[in-house]
Amino acid sequence: MQADGLKVSKEKDAPRPRSPSPSLPSAEIPSFLPPNTSADYEAREQAMKDKFRKFWMSSLAEGFKEDLEEIRKEPNLGPSKLALLIDSLAAGADIFSSSASASGTDMNEVDVVMGE
Repeated sequence: MQADGLKVSKEKDAPRPRSPSPSLPSAEIPSFLPPNTSADYEAREQAMKDKFRKFWMSSLAEGFKEDLEEIRKEPNLGPSKLALLIDSLAAGADIFSSSASASGTDMNEVDVVMGE
């Protein structure tokens, strides 16, 4: 093919083979969480969560006493539905952080509520 007296190669229309990109060096990302993985820390953390769960459930039972009495009177409230209700109510306690750096602040929400 010629254009204005110049010879143009058909290779220009052919796709060029791709050269592989060099692999990126792997970089280890440091953890932003404190290294509190000792067995004693985990035991204290679990004890605090259990204590808070009991507090949470008693607060719910006290605050919604009349509503829970009405639900208790339901004729179709069997053991499986009761277990589901209890698990659902208890799951509300999980929204509070019990470790100081979980939310990016130095505030431990469970300690604040429990007064510790």
